[in-house]
Amino acid sequence: MENRNLKVGVIGLGLIGGSILKALNKINTPQTFELIGISKSSHRKAAQFCTLSSPNIKDVKNCDIVFVCSKMSETLGVLDELENIVSRDCIVADVSSLKRFVNKKKYSFNFIGSHPMAGTEFSGFEASFAELFYDAKWILNKHNETLEDLIKKMGAKPIILDENTHDKHACLISHLPMLISTALLNTVIKEDESALGIASSGFRDTTRLSLTDADLALDMLELNEDNFEIYIDKFIENLKELKNMSKMEFINTLKSIQKIRKTMYDDNGKNKLS
Repeated sequence: MENRNLKVGVIGLGLIGGSILKALNKINTPQTFELIGISKSSHRKAAQFCTLSSPNIKDVKNCDIVFVCSKMSETLGVLDELENIVSRDCIVADVSSLKRFVNKKKYSFNFIGSHPMAGTEFSGFEASFAELFYDAKWILNKHNETLEDLIKKMGAKPIILDENTHDKHACLISHLPMLISTALLNTVIKEDESALGIASSGFRDTTRLSLTDADLALDMLELNEDNFEIYIDKFIENLKELKNMSKMEFINTLKSIQKIRKTMYDDNGKNKLS
């Protein structure tokens, strides 16, 4: 399927959906495909970035690709709605940060679980920007040449990963850090809130994920509960192990960890590990 024939819909125009719309609009010069933006609250703001901006989900009826960027708690409901709207050949990709819960059901359209590994602590269409996905990894649960080509054009790198492995990894590198970030800030508030007055960049960076949208954080905890049960305990074990190490053990462990950490990111903060 050539881009010239594509009609692409984006449902939900928050940070991720808005950034997808803006990224597609940016690469759509000269215009080679149609863009449909769907949002009950932001469709007017999005009008300049798409062919049609609407609050009505039925307007994606003739789309070849639809990105479902609704809140994670609303994603299954949107996918159910699409069963009666799009054709069986339509490629539908969600962007939820968990994948098992959306893959439990079989859909009449060509569903592909996806998760762009990009984001900020901010939310809403106003916070979205076309460059969000540059050099970011974008997880897909199965290959699809048309979708992968579009993702590459947005600047991201498609990676195929099954839903079980994805949710395990997401817990370790995204959802658990969110909980740790929140627990750290909560500890300072409870023990000596006045310490916040002298906090600088290290504390700022370490607690950034405590700004995660509360509904999203709750969805992470509930929909990935089994992995959380394992890795919260593992984290506590590792924390106690570090605390009880001898000086030499601690120094050697720290140096070993730092060696890995130094190889992870490029000068622009993008993960360069394969």
